[in-house]
Amino acid sequence: MSQEIIKSYKTKGIKELQTYIKQGTSHYALQWSDGGQLPAELGGLFTSLNTVNSAVLTYINNQSNTKQERKSQEI
Repeated sequence: MSQEIIKSYKTKGIKELQTYIKQGTSHYALQWSDGGQLPAELGGLFTSLNTVNSAVLTYINNQSNTKQERKSQEI
């Protein structure tokens, strides 16, 4: 059974996060477009698209900052 994708997000890498409504509930959930395990901060269920947006944008911003910190430590 396929899930209807409500919204998708591009991360700084090559992956895409997809939002869908969890079957049997009225809650939103996230998944990677190509499968795989989500980071802890993106797991679970969300009650609105606003909370999904907030979680995803925070994750993407933190992902970018972490990569910049690693590069500056290598130099």
